[in-house]
Amino acid sequence: MDKDYYSVLGIAKAATDAEIKKAYRRLAKKYHPDVSTEANAEEKFKEVQDAYEVLKDDKKRKLYDQYGRNWQHAGQNSFQQETHHRGSGSSQQYRYQSGDFGDYEDVFGEFFRQQRARQRQQKQGFSINGQDLHTKVDISVTDAFAGVERELHFAYQTIDQEGRMIEKTKRLKVKIPKAVGNHQQIRLKGQGEAGVGGGQDGNLYLEICVQSDKQYKVVNNDIYSHIPIAPWEAALGAEIMVPTPHGSMKLNIPEHTQSGKKMRLKGKGLADGDFYIVLEVILPPAVSDAQKAFYQKMAQEMAFDPRKDLLGV
Repeated sequence: MDKDYYSVLGIAKAATDAEIKKAYRRLAKKYHPDVSTEANAEEKFKEVQDAYEVLKDDKKRKLYDQYGRNWQHAGQNSFQQETHHRGSGSSQQYRYQSGDFGDYEDVFGEFFRQQRARQRQQKQGFSINGQDLHTKVDISVTDAFAGVERELHFAYQTIDQEGRMIEKTKRLKVKIPKAVGNHQQIRLKGQGEAGVGGGQDGNLYLEICVQSDKQYKVVNNDIYSHIPIAPWEAALGAEIMVPTPHGSMKLNIPEHTQSGKKMRLKGKGLADGDFYIVLEVILPPAVSDAQKAFYQKMAQEMAFDPRKDLLGV
């Protein structure tokens, strides 16, 4: 007795398209004659193929659910019954224009297409492409601008020759190009899961994640650097040297600069991002009596109340 297609794939009758495809990939790898060690691998492999060819197609699956393994003949019998009614004087109208046979044409045409496909598979063999793999690579801001070589070690799940889910480890050296963007993807062709039966190897996709550190904060492709300045530099203006991923550079601080002021260097961030310098006014500590007296004199001379607007005075 022929096995039920759902039983062949080991799925429920209400299985989704994704579940059907997943079951097929697992069993096809398990029973592929090129890799399987089971005695009845070729027979099992053909059963899996037959089941998948029907269940992956909505029209064929609907007919199979209604008529079982005789779904193709069921379509033919239905066509013959309609022809008989027409010949016996039925008033029903039938269309026999070329290319307008509806589901009947689909069923008959698919039958012959399946036969031709099986003949090609027997001559050419069957192959399954390997799946693509994805992993993240953390690098520093400096490495993002200069480029870096990394040795990657990561694990992924795949299916062995027995159809079991196993975990494998992949190791390889990769070169991260200079001027890479944050969360940019790099494709390494053929470095993913290996194909079966001559199928193409999958690709490996690297997501580059540029990490913030003590000096630089990364937001998308923009970089922020907080630079401390003295009160007199903020009040009087100054020319200072500041570090950037591109090297040290001169920065002109305008007079009356407040703490928190941002200065943008357009296009100096990651990829198409910008580089922002955030100025922070740092007060020197008043330790000695002379230093304390200097602050007291400032308070008298300046008569400055930073909370005036807040208090409504």
